Amino acid sequence: MTAPAAAQWTVRIAGLIAIVLGIVVWVGGSGIVPLHMLVGIVLVTALWTLGILGLRAGTGPVLPAIAFAWGVVVVLLGLNQATILTGDGHVIVQVAHLLVGIVAIGIGEALGARIRRVATA
Repeated sequence: MTAPAAAQWTVRIAGLIAIVLGIVVWVGGSGIVPLHMLVGIVLVTALWTLGILGLRAGTGPVLPAIAFAWGVVVVLLGLNQATILTGDGHVIVQVAHLLVGIVAIGIGEALGARIRRVATA
């Protein structure tokens, strides 16, 4: 397995696990928040790895830059979400957090596909 494929699979698997753990947290399993955060860090690290591998493969700078910036958004929102819109409005932040994570997975998929296209060209 190539390094880009391994990083892309890591994004996929960590993303799926993060979504499942996030749903558990959402319905009251707050004891697993540290595990959810760890899996999120793994996802972002794999996304950033794909960004580096994309730059090295010659994908151009735009998609890797988006991956790096989006990873920062994921981390900042994840670390600060408990303090944003507390109370009844917090569900908006939870949905935003879910969507930001799903977009991160999508960026990882796009970057992995771009790396494969460049490698076969």
